[in-house]
Amino acid sequence: MTSQGPVEQRGALQLMAVPGLAHVAPERWDAMCPADSPFLEHRFLHGLERTGTVGRASGWIPLHLLVVDDFDPAIRAEGTPLPASVRIHGAAPSYVKTNSYGEFIFDFRWAEVFHNCGKRYYPKLVVATPFTPVTGARLLVAPDTPAPDEIRAMLSEGLIGLARQIGASSVHWLFTEESEAKALSAHGYAHRYSHQNQWHDEGFGDFEGFLASMRSRARKQIRRERRKATSHGLTLHVLRGTEMDDDAWAAIARLYRKGCARFGSHGYLTDAFFEWIRAKLPENVVCSLARRPDVTGPEAWVAGTLNFQKGDRLYGRYWGCDEEFDHLHFELAFYQLIETCLQRGWTHFEAGAGGDHKVKRGLRPVLCHSAHWIADTELGPAISDWVAMERDHVAAWLAELQQHGTARRAHEPGLNAELKSPLRS
Repeated sequence: MTSQGPVEQRGALQLMAVPGLAHVAPERWDAMCPADSPFLEHRFLHGLERTGTVGRASGWIPLHLLVVDDFDPAIRAEGTPLPASVRIHGAAPSYVKTNSYGEFIFDFRWAEVFHNCGKRYYPKLVVATPFTPVTGARLLVAPDTPAPDEIRAMLSEGLIGLARQIGASSVHWLFTEESEAKALSAHGYAHRYSHQNQWHDEGFGDFEGFLASMRSRARKQIRRERRKATSHGLTLHVLRGTEMDDDAWAAIARLYRKGCARFGSHGYLTDAFFEWIRAKLPENVVCSLARRPDVTGPEAWVAGTLNFQKGDRLYGRYWGCDEEFDHLHFELAFYQLIETCLQRGWTHFEAGAGGDHKVKRGLRPVLCHSAHWIADTELGPAISDWVAMERDHVAAWLAELQQHGTARRAHEPGLNAELKSPLRS
């Protein structure tokens, strides 16, 4: 199921699937990636593979699809990257999935329907960044390719061909950009909506400027929460990975595992993966941490979040704590990070999936997009119809969330006109 080789031939171009990013040179993969997502970089995705974070045990089996020039396989030694003479035109970070965990675009009901009908839903193909509900490009195209639309079409249709070849029930493009989801719909995919709550800098200047954009009740609530969070005798820190010592790195790995255990989620990230990101991409790691000032060693750090940053974007990921401190979660997971964005000129903060309580803390609801193809000729159309109805429900729910946001009403004095739309992205 994971052997590499050609999937389809189209004139001078060839679709091929490779069972890992060891088969693609890092600089060639990264040339196709956007500038603001650390999760699409070769060193991140390859790190997941090298450290056993993805693989058969987790149900994420790498099988990345490439569009390359036609070439003779004999010119490449087995297990080595494609030679520089073979041009890579496009790629999709894809995985054979044997479960639906770690995706955040939920299809457990679809799997249940398949099971109840005596049909098999797994394996399926997923195009995504594993365990990471972050919107980004999925149809990766080399900047110098002469026909980018043709490459995107080959990838869109090629995943369907790959699914048929390996016996997968379906193909799922998760957290795609809206333009990609619309383009995929032209190739037979159902365009699905979901939502997240995110923070965008709207010219606030500093945290007080951010608060000034809110209604009085919201401002008072946040100030009250911040006072409570800083009353526990802890020191609060926001550190880049390059600034973290051995104790802090050991603590964030421990806190990650505790957070997973608390919320009943599987701790996918291995200790080896934490060692990998410390060695390979520490400049992209940002941790907000709380420390007991009178304690030494890793146990001094009692709560924290693991986040990633690139370009003008900060991505909130994982929270964990040794014990409960009133409102400390809000301080470390939201307020400290928003304040850091304002100080460092980062204009977007994506705080992860779930949690509409974030809307009351200054984040705004935004649409997320995915695209789905189901091979089954009976259940596929039914799921497509369900997705269409779900889109209307999600749009209505976002409109409802707007009414519960923190933005000041238009009639309030001093309201900047650009703050009137909570869905402005």
